[in-house]
Amino acid sequence: MKPKNIYSFLFSFLIIPFTANVGISFFSLSTDIGLFKKEAKATNWNAFKLNSDKGYRNLNKGNYQKALDYLNKAIKNYGLDGPTYYNRGNAYMGLEKYEEAIKDFLRSIELDSETGNQYAYNNAAISYENLGDYKNAIKYISLAIKAYPEDGLYFENRGWYNLELENYKQAEKDYIKAGELYLKYKNRTRMYENCPKIKTLVHCQMDSDYYNELGIAQENLGDLQGALLNYNKAIEANYPKEEKYIYYYNRGYIVEELGDYESACKDYKVAATLGDEETIEWLNTKDGEWCKEM
Repeated sequence: MKPKNIYSFLFSFLIIPFTANVGISFFSLSTDIGLFKKEAKATNWNAFKLNSDKGYRNLNKGNYQKALDYLNKAIKNYGLDGPTYYNRGNAYMGLEKYEEAIKDFLRSIELDSETGNQYAYNNAAISYENLGDYKNAIKYISLAIKAYPEDGLYFENRGWYNLELENYKQAEKDYIKAGELYLKYKNRTRMYENCPKIKTLVHCQMDSDYYNELGIAQENLGDLQGALLNYNKAIEANYPKEEKYIYYYNRGYIVEELGDYESACKDYKVAATLGDEETIEWLNTKDGEWCKEM
């Protein structure tokens, strides 16, 4: 399944490119000193800003350890700036230190109750996901939804967590809601990182994985026709192309359940040619003989 892509933001909410497997978003410090509490005392204000800026630039380059080193210095200079903790949380995420990341995201929320809460909640949810704690992931992604209920991505992420917990009905609702919001606010497409310009997609986030995951939820709810429809869409979208044998295997299973063995076999064989090792092994067993000989 795909990683959960989130936004990459400057503090002023300008968009920057960022390609990371975990889909991290982060803030840069503005040159507007008025954004900070002027009455707060920093041990060295210029050093704080310099270390914060260097930390952000290294985050943007994926140099997470260097970013962490600079952000540690910035926090030592001035320990009451929410965006700095947020950025350090992303550095910890990049280093796969998820417990430390969560602490920083929550600290950033304490210090910055208005700006960027939705992103900190979202990244905290992803950190919990990486720890295998899907219940807390749902807790924090739900807070992101509460903070900004017009973003389909947060609903899609929650759908994924519900899939992992086998809460299929809620997962289905979340994916459907995500799709509705993606299409309603198409003009926000530019705000998503790594947003591909694929003609087969009605929205860059409604890709093959999106339809496949919705299909999985419906399949487990016994809605075979709904699952078949979405597996068909996953194959038609044809993006991403890595491990796309999953979509063919899933569709094959559904049409087999519906009694269309010939179509099921075709899908299984396509999955095998695309690198599905389990299906290749199955075709060479007694259970798979019926398909191999068809």
